[in-house]
Amino acid sequence: MTELSDEASRALRDALAAEHAAVWVYGLASAFTTESRVRDALQEALDAHERQRAAATRLVRAAGQTPPAPRPAYDVGVRPTDQTTAIEAVLIAERDCQVGWRAVIERTEDGELRRTGLDGLSTSAARATRWRLTIGQQPAAQAFPGQP
Repeated sequence: MTELSDEASRALRDALAAEHAAVWVYGLASAFTTESRVRDALQEALDAHERQRAAATRLVRAAGQTPPAPRPAYDVGVRPTDQTTAIEAVLIAERDCQVGWRAVIERTEDGELRRTGLDGLSTSAARATRWRLTIGQQPAAQAFPGQP
């Protein structure tokens, strides 16, 4: 991939920004976990977001653009105070990633970019379902993940 439309480029950069935020939120959430299985799941999700972020960064650079840098901190609308509120914060980060990757899929015909977007959307939706189950939120799975 060497060239992106303005619309696809904007969507990819927005998805990358959402991945930056997710990495930050997962790091923050880990400070509020009390169960080792939750801590392990948070670390697994953090690793997945770091891989997705790296893939998005490579795609932005392959298009001859400068990727957006991560910010020092993010406000996702929930301030974690315990394990449940930490998971609520990661759910918001997952939702933002789903919206970002869905927008990428909808705005490009490039096969590699669409595969990356589909991977980002589907893995984020699966993680969000897992987190909703963890805190007893229903419905656990969304019918149309990434729909703004």
